[in-house]
Amino acid sequence: MRKTVFLLVVIPFLVLSCTSVNDSFLIKTLDDQAKSKALTQQGMEEYDLHLVHLQQFDQIPRIKQYFNVALSFDPTNAQAQQYLDMIDNFKNEKFQTNMDNATKVLAKPKRTDDDIYVLAMSLQTVAKIAPADPQVQKMMSDTAQDRAQLVTTYLDKSKAAMSSVDDKTPAATREKQYTEAFTDASKALDMDPKNATAQTQMTTAKTELGKMVALRVAAIQKLIGAGNFVEARTQVNALNDLNRKMTNSYDADVRNVSYSLNYSWASSSYTKKDYATADVRIDAAIAVNRTEEATALKKKITDARTKADAGVTFDVSVKEIDRLIGANELVAAHRRIDSLAKATTDQTKLAALNARSQTILGKLKDIYDQGVQAYHDEDFKTAIDRLQTVVGVAVDYEQASDYLDKAQSKQKVLDQLGG
Repeated sequence: MRKTVFLLVVIPFLVLSCTSVNDSFLIKTLDDQAKSKALTQQGMEEYDLHLVHLQQFDQIPRIKQYFNVALSFDPTNAQAQQYLDMIDNFKNEKFQTNMDNATKVLAKPKRTDDDIYVLAMSLQTVAKIAPADPQVQKMMSDTAQDRAQLVTTYLDKSKAAMSSVDDKTPAATREKQYTEAFTDASKALDMDPKNATAQTQMTTAKTELGKMVALRVAAIQKLIGAGNFVEARTQVNALNDLNRKMTNSYDADVRNVSYSLNYSWASSSYTKKDYATADVRIDAAIAVNRTEEATALKKKITDARTKADAGVTFDVSVKEIDRLIGANELVAAHRRIDSLAKATTDQTKLAALNARSQTILGKLKDIYDQGVQAYHDEDFKTAIDRLQTVVGVAVDYEQASDYLDKAQSKQKVLDQLGG
């Protein structure tokens, strides 16, 4: 039995990681500790993806099997045991939290649609974790009518939003209506995943919004081509907001225009010898997509900036810092201040630089708060953008580094899921 379970679980791992080597040979030659370690690593990835991110609680028995089998090969595998305990704690905490939420909503004498939606999501979660629990079954039965009625309400709202659009509807209104239609249909589908009407309405809304995304992308590229980078950045942020409302359906489009914007901005700034801005923008482009052209431009910017900085007076540099601060290019301003501070011992100059450093630090709180809020809203791209600015200026600022690491990790999972 142990061998059978092992083959079922480990062969996919070996195929993914060692496709050029005969799998049966690997299974035979790996010692028990290596097998245990491989299973644990795969289980950890499954835990992060299916439980932490996707919240697929019905996958708990399957994921626990990785660690159970790992322990059967190596009973001293402390990490496997730790993850088994984490899964149980995670499951118990999620179960209790959602039961508390459901009980709280049920205790209300009057319930809004939002209340019933929260109730439905909480009950779906506990039903996946403990489908045989008598209290869960009773709650599901008692609320079945309310939940079904809310599904109908969401579908009616979705249909009405789309029906209000015609050929004369302005683009902004059209986008708003189809976004609302998509959101309502999505909520109906959340509550009733097999509802064919909800699937159809969501697909229709998504198709129409896809056309609008294409128009937005074309408009952004036109702004980039015209060198109107500030406005292009505003439009990229708006596109990202729409993408978030669409459950990240257009991540690839956002990544492409973000890269195009930042690379073109860096290139333009380099040509104008604005190396501080160019440096920040090429870093942003590389963060989206580390292409050969971007890394080559990064080297040219670094080399040119080093030469240029050597011949610039202090007063000219301070004016450049003030310009960067005014444009909210805080990382570039911080880097320039740091470079100048290392090159002088003059107390008057250091005081002038320190005053500007304090101005930059004073701006970080709002940016940090925006980043944290975006993280909690699961808008990880915005969180990364804001928190990279904070960490670029003050790496130890509150919990910015921790939030940035978590946002990048979660966005990486979303990117992988999006293909």
